[in-house]
Amino acid sequence: MLLVDTELPAGAHTNTQPYAGRGWCVMEGNASGLVKDDLALISLKGLTGEETRLAEVRGNGKAARAPPVAPAPFASTLEAGVDSGATTFTNRGDVPVVAKIYGWAFAAEMAAVVALSYIGLGWDDAQGRTVCEALRVAHAGGGLRKVEVLDLGGNQMGDGAAAALAALLEEGAMPNLKGLSLISNRIGDDGVAALASALRGGALPACTTIFLGGDPGSTAPVDEALASPERAVALAERQAE
Repeated sequence: MLLVDTELPAGAHTNTQPYAGRGWCVMEGNASGLVKDDLALISLKGLTGEETRLAEVRGNGKAARAPPVAPAPFASTLEAGVDSGATTFTNRGDVPVVAKIYGWAFAAEMAAVVALSYIGLGWDDAQGRTVCEALRVAHAGGGLRKVEVLDLGGNQMGDGAAAALAALLEEGAMPNLKGLSLISNRIGDDGVAALASALRGGALPACTTIFLGGDPGSTAPVDEALASPERAVALAERQAE
């Protein structure tokens, strides 16, 4: 999918508001990035015009993608943008309609998705926490039960994002997840410890391997937690419930 986020073309226009400031475009841009694989949403702004291969188009066009946002903060940001004039609608009455449509899309996509691939998108620790908050809301609404793969590798997430992810997993999110990759981020020993604690408590019952290579923290606590007696007991107790 191509995301139109370039400057307006030259010439006279009836609507001179940039695409990034148009309410419906804002919603469509956010909704389109909820669950698409890292190479499946292409930002036109990221292209140079010199690409000759599809791989180059995908690689150059993926960097501008924003992390998924939960419906409530999306609606608040949309309303704040309209109040400040940064976001416009031809009909201001469209604001609650657009927010509702985004909420419907969020719920539907998070309920159906099987693999979440957010690889190499340059997301920092704060953006990682935004992802975790979106997934927490999805889980609270009954979503993420079909997810088998979560790949957040190649970003810049640190201990804060890892702790937020661990808290989400402790709530029982993604019970059918089989593969979790956090490689080549900035997760240190504190973040690894938070993930290990969640695993010992029985989080991710279907998961047997978590990839943390390339992060500054030691992977040993997570590996040990996956094979720990505490995890085996916690999983048995959950199964008996």
